[in-house]
This record gives sequence, C-alpha cells and structure tokens, in this order.
Amino acid sequence: MNQAVLWHDTIYDALGADISAAGGFKVVAGKLWPAESPTTAATKLRNAVNPEQAQKLCAEEVMQIKRLAKEAGSTATVQYEARELSYQITWVDPTDEIAQMERENNEMLRAILKRTERAEQLRTQQLRAVK
Repeated sequence: MNQAVLWHDTIYDALGADISAAGGFKVVAGKLWPAESPTTAATKLRNAVNPEQAQKLCAEEVMQIKRLAKEAGSTATVQYEARELSYQITWVDPTDEIAQMERENNEMLRAILKRTERAEQLRTQQLRAVK
C-alpha cells in the first residue's frame, strides 16, 4: 500500500511528494518544459527541488506542479504551506463556487439595471427641463 506522508519537513519534500503523485519527475518535467529532452528536463526538475542546488523553480512552475498534483489527488505542497503559515484550508467544491459566482453576477446585474434606470430618469428630466 502506498500511503501519503501526512507531514513534510520542508517545502522541497512536499513538492517532491506532489511531483511523485503527478506521475514522477519525467512526466512533470515534460509538462513544465516540453521543449527540453525528457532526461534533461527531469534532471533540471530534480535539481530545482534539491535544497542544495542553486537553481529553483519560479512561482508559475510551482503553481503548475500544484495543479498537476491536485489532478492526481495530492495536496502536499498546499498542506505544507498552510501548516507553515498557520492557515486553515477550506476546500471549495466547484459546484458551490459556480453557484456563488452566479449569485454575485445576478447582484451585479441588478445594480447595473438600477443605475441604468436612474440614468434614464435623469435624461428624461433633462429633456423636460429643456422644453
């Protein structure tokens, strides 16, 4: 049985766990840097998550790893960050997010309609005043 580690000591350990969950170094590196050879890209990724190496990942590359890991069911890096920064994670169901966005959109549309109606009232008043 392959059980996920619940506690990572470093961000590099957490990233490594997410990379493993997302298919391993060659798979993830190939998605990060498709123009490079798989071996070169995998070496580059291994070096980037090695705390003793100078070359590190940029923020967008880390986000891409987190996305790939999420698709594979791993949230090791996000969990590590939350623990280290004293955040509590609340996972959002996409269905709930859509419903919330629709409610907010409807509220904004109602506000726009009110403003449009008010502008029309002002135009009508101006036209009466001119005549």
